[in-house]
Amino acid sequence: MRVEWIITDIDGCLSPEESEPWDLDLFGDLARLCRAAANGDGPIPPMTLCTGRPQPYVEVLAKLLDVRLPIIAENGAVLYSLRDNWSRFGPGVTPEKIHGLRMIREYLDDVLLPRFPGALYQFGKEAMLSVYAEQPGVFQEMERAIHDLVARQGLPEPVINATSYYLNISMSGVNKGTTLKALMAEAGVSRARAAGIGDTMGDLPLREAVGFFACPANAQEALKAVADYVSPKPDVAGLLDILSLPQLRRT
Repeated sequence: MRVEWIITDIDGCLSPEESEPWDLDLFGDLARLCRAAANGDGPIPPMTLCTGRPQPYVEVLAKLLDVRLPIIAENGAVLYSLRDNWSRFGPGVTPEKIHGLRMIREYLDDVLLPRFPGALYQFGKEAMLSVYAEQPGVFQEMERAIHDLVARQGLPEPVINATSYYLNISMSGVNKGTTLKALMAEAGVSRARAAGIGDTMGDLPLREAVGFFACPANAQEALKAVADYVSPKPDVAGLLDILSLPQLRRT
């Protein structure tokens, strides 16, 4: 069955996880593919982004790649559309959950971040929280402390997961998969006609929402185990390799 949508994570797929310059030649190849797809030309169907990054970050990438489908930001908590410059919360976001995250943010600022000098809060997010650390071994202790706070204060239980360098704190019931399923239902795109690309266990809900799922070589082993295809190449080189698969070709 022909794929109508391709949905990819950003960090570790479209770009390196590390804070380093992107490969402009490979990114240019990707941009040309995406721009052609947005105009109904070229070999692949339209592609969109599904990430933990905040809305301003994905807006820039949407303009570079000409992504016209809705983009999922903040792990499903925020949606952005380049066509009308419109942002909105994803399904499942409630005032109570927003309040709970704000309480956790205060705890991070006042207690946890001073305790771990190498950890930094990632600015710019509205409905999830992310902490960056070069030494992610601190995340386990931070996660325990956050769960203790939630229990003491009676806050909505968050979902906490770690990537290579980030500790992401999201709302329960709000993830990449739930929001993608809602978008696909609105657009009339079935699971069998959607393909996803991810690299960490935070992308597992994406895997569960699409009919075909692939990973670059740098993906976490547990996610590779549930993928339909694992590229031998990392990051954007892996993404381009995945986009060359017959399953994802329109022509």
